[in-house]
Amino acid sequence: MIHSANQSSGMKPADMKLNNRVQILELFKSGEPLSANAIAEGVGISRQTVMKAIQFFVEKGILASTGKARSGVSGGKRAELYSLSADQYLFHVLISPDDLYIALFNYRFEMVDTCAIGGLSMPGVDEIVSLAGNTCYKLLLKNDISRHSLRGLCITTSGIVDRSTGRLKFNSLYPNWGSDVPIAEKLSAFFDEGTVTLIENVGKVCGSAYLHDQRLQGKRGLTLFSAWGGVCACLMSGGRILNGKDSLIGEIGHMMLEPSDPEICGCGSHGCFERQVSNDRIRRIIAEGRDAHPESPLSRIPADAAAVQAVFDASAAGDPFARGIVEALAGYFAVALKNITLMFNPELVVFQGEYARADDAFWRAVDAHLASFHYYNAARPFRLETDCRAIPDVATLGAYTLLIDRLFSDEAVYS
Repeated sequence: MIHSANQSSGMKPADMKLNNRVQILELFKSGEPLSANAIAEGVGISRQTVMKAIQFFVEKGILASTGKARSGVSGGKRAELYSLSADQYLFHVLISPDDLYIALFNYRFEMVDTCAIGGLSMPGVDEIVSLAGNTCYKLLLKNDISRHSLRGLCITTSGIVDRSTGRLKFNSLYPNWGSDVPIAEKLSAFFDEGTVTLIENVGKVCGSAYLHDQRLQGKRGLTLFSAWGGVCACLMSGGRILNGKDSLIGEIGHMMLEPSDPEICGCGSHGCFERQVSNDRIRRIIAEGRDAHPESPLSRIPADAAAVQAVFDASAAGDPFARGIVEALAGYFAVALKNITLMFNPELVVFQGEYARADDAFWRAVDAHLASFHYYNAARPFRLETDCRAIPDVATLGAYTLLIDRLFSDEAVYS
């Protein structure tokens, strides 16, 4: 049993040693080099005990020395610093509707190499697995890294994951894959036995980038992912991601906001949130409004090329047609946020992806909608932030977090 706190009362010596090691390794997840003295202060155990644990992890290849700390103002002996090893490696494989993105990095989250392959056109699952597996292998060869040094990989895509089997239940972006897809099992065949292989929904992976954020310690957080024609969320509480028995927690894109809408969503329902704010819907609105708004820059965009960013840009420039679309989109997001707060009541909400780049008119409209809800003590009961980093960058950080958490949850690491 792995303990999460140093409860010395009634604990056997072997359990205390295990518990100390767990707490010490937990500190290194921050990515910062640490000295034995800093660890002893942070965990509340003796420096001698800390050094024994550090030596244990160094011998296992999990920790390594990074040299001496800088001299303080008063000079004196410089402390030895340690961090996670730079010689243990991880992969992130991101499968989007049109692209395959692969990142190779080490335990310190130092990027070793990346590869982006575009122009995918509805590949079969075996085709995408073969492409990903062979690309990973080439990156290892290119960087002279042994497969034995690879500790884990995280596969990220859309869809719902069955956590009891580690399979992808269904991916609406690749319906040709079918259901109950053993994609992680297929890709793991390219690597050594024992390499940890995870598969996770892209919204949950992007949300995982905030899993250990100090602002969320003991609080509830929500990240809202919008890209690839979909909308989903990652709900976090107490340092954990909420999934639910069927992994449906966070599938807010299928929250029904307009039941009378004639369009049928891929989930089988009418009026789903993500369909109301999709680029397809925006293109249809622009096409239908061209004649009434010939002066709008949106009316000069080819029908199949219009996207939400063009609407935000035109709205920011003062275009009335674009401003009307933006305010309608904001209304849908405000309703979704209100519904989520009634069930989850997050303290921090972070937008990621396309809608993180919304113009000021969008955010004003969101706040105006929320302010009309009398159950809120203020305009909104949560702090709202935007994360404008590219999805591959956010997802890779999230994949690193998930892999490190999984690897360090194995009791064999501590014994």
